[in-house]
Amino acid sequence: MAAIYPPGQDAQPIASLFPHVDPDVIASVVRHELPGAEIYKLDSRRILESTWNIVEMSMDDSTVSLHAAPFAIETYPTLDSLLVPLNAYFSILCVEGLSKGQSAVLPCHFFRYSSHLVKIAAQYEWKAVLSYHLATFARRCKEMRKGDYAGWGRVDMDLMEEFLVPNQKKRPYGSVFSTHNARRKQK
Repeated sequence: MAAIYPPGQDAQPIASLFPHVDPDVIASVVRHELPGAEIYKLDSRRILESTWNIVEMSMDDSTVSLHAAPFAIETYPTLDSLLVPLNAYFSILCVEGLSKGQSAVLPCHFFRYSSHLVKIAAQYEWKAVLSYHLATFARRCKEMRKGDYAGWGRVDMDLMEEFLVPNQKKRPYGSVFSTHNARRKQK
């Protein structure tokens, strides 16, 4: 039988749930200070990839060289490359928020946003979706620092107009929409 924990008490430390994530990264998530472009640090699939090494140290000659951080589109070339670490991010926020007395609907806000990303990724160019996400992420972090998590469940029309509307995907001939209309005209 699963243990039952009173509200406001941690079931287990967050770090034990995410052993692949640096505790400082978890702390920055909880403080709402992790930049949106850096959530890749939560992705267990990519945590050991050499492309993420920003600092290279040479032990033999004691030199340190800095590498440029990857651009967001290189880091997140697909929806899946964004959603996996974003879901880890949301999981950390849920564990922390619920243990501190946030509303039980907290996860619903995150589910809505993830669903929204899937929908817009099908309609708009990926680079525009990623820009929209990063702007939304920055806005939500500012709100969460004030204790408001509900923004993840809202659609920001101003950001959609700025980033997405000008970058709608072209519908290929024979798509469901155009095939449906073609059949309709034949009748």
